[in-house]
Amino acid sequence: MEQTADNENRTHITIINQGVDFIIDNLYEKITVEMIADHCCFSRYYYNRLFKSIIGESVYRFIKRIRLESAAFKLINFPNLSITSIAVEFGYSSSNFSVMFKDHYGLSPSQFRLSPILPLETKSKEILQRIQSFQKNKPEELLKKMDKQITFEEIPDIKLVYQRFKGNYQDLPPVWQHFWHEMKRSFPNFPIEFYGISYDDPLIAGEDKCQYDLCARVTDSAKLKGKNHRKIPQGLYLCYRFEGHVRELSRIFNDLFSAWMPHRGCVMGQGFCFERYHKASVPGGFLVMDLCIPVLSANRAQIQK
Repeated sequence: MEQTADNENRTHITIINQGVDFIIDNLYEKITVEMIADHCCFSRYYYNRLFKSIIGESVYRFIKRIRLESAAFKLINFPNLSITSIAVEFGYSSSNFSVMFKDHYGLSPSQFRLSPILPLETKSKEILQRIQSFQKNKPEELLKKMDKQITFEEIPDIKLVYQRFKGNYQDLPPVWQHFWHEMKRSFPNFPIEFYGISYDDPLIAGEDKCQYDLCARVTDSAKLKGKNHRKIPQGLYLCYRFEGHVRELSRIFNDLFSAWMPHRGCVMGQGFCFERYHKASVPGGFLVMDLCIPVLSANRAQIQK
């Protein structure tokens, strides 16, 4: 009986993950509970109840929170973007966005941009101060150093198998080690490429509430049946070559968003960030990887001048 219950629980989690993936992939479009339930082949009522029992909030509240957190991220890191343009990007009118944002954060978007109230730990407060410093004072030496590490790539669709993690990014190294060995064991005779997908900024979501997918690209499609699948969408990506210890990643991500991108006139596009690991890396320690950020196609010509 216990094994049957465990299998049923795993099935439910897989179904909910499919719905979460659908929401993330269509975050900038109009989404309804019916659309998500249909995608997962369930009734609206049953799926919403199942979703809430596993995620802890209704489908509607989850969509609203993810959109507002994504908007809050852009308010903090891209001061040159107007509040109206951010509202429109996430499907809101300017007035409706202001009402919903204030209801969620207790501040209007303009007040939040000036003085954000966030679930900050001590380390996160230091990061926010660094971001605000970069916005006031252009860090020329840092920008020149980062210029050498950045390229732009048109990346095609990449189909992946994944394991979902939710918690503190600092707890990922042992999880990565287990996933890496599991993939090597499951596909001993096939080349495997490893990717990581980051969905949340700890400054916005809270350090212990971040969602992350540990991913592998495997050529043996016959053995992929029954596993969770994820796709990195085709598009133009800013790719930063990183060689260093995993503990340095948070600083590099923040420097890219708060310093390099705004000062170089580069705006994040729709989609999510991902890590592309190189063969020499075993995720969790010293890394050789690319940090890939979706960007608007109009930026490339401007940056290369």
